[in-house]
Amino acid sequence: MSLVHTTQLRLNILLERLQGLDFTRANQQPSELGLDAKEVFIPSPSGGKHLRRVLADLDIRPVDSVLDIGCAKGSAMRDLLRQPFARVDGIELSPELAAIARRNFAKLGEARAGVHCADARSFKHYGDYAFFYLYNPFPPAILDQVLQQLVPQTPVGAERIVIYNNPTGHDVMLRHGFHALRRYPDFWGHGIQVYGNRPQSGRLRAA
Repeated sequence: MSLVHTTQLRLNILLERLQGLDFTRANQQPSELGLDAKEVFIPSPSGGKHLRRVLADLDIRPVDSVLDIGCAKGSAMRDLLRQPFARVDGIELSPELAAIARRNFAKLGEARAGVHCADARSFKHYGDYAFFYLYNPFPPAILDQVLQQLVPQTPVGAERIVIYNNPTGHDVMLRHGFHALRRYPDFWGHGIQVYGNRPQSGRLRAA
């Protein structure tokens, strides 16, 4: 990590502490959270200017809702709440991290935010969301199981957009019928890929 990145993270942590928040402070290893390291990756904050740049190119409407899959403490959700979504929800497997995220949004008074403590592989409400966000929360094999739930729950004819930060499961996304629409830079250098279930999206503005 560069000195600039380290300084920025430390500054964010300090500012959050002064506000009684905890979005950026380093998370525990999966085993320390009672999770299987073969099924989940160490959660990291992923909100910030790079995600906001992606969101600026999307046609987000007040009737739309978004789900952060593997939301951890809610860092990305905080930026999603800057958009006119009707709901900004997260799903998080760790009860400890889900509780921190809930406290963060309660402190901020964000009535549009909600956090489900659940396994993404058995979540039954994917059909409620038009947009999804992931920051590489699990290996491609788990993503495959998640998409086996998500895709069939999509209403017939409905457009779905997935914002995938550090898209290690790119091939899995393609196998489940998603199209790679546009790629953006991110904080860590992994890239953010926008996918859609249509080859050309009506929700992604012209570059």
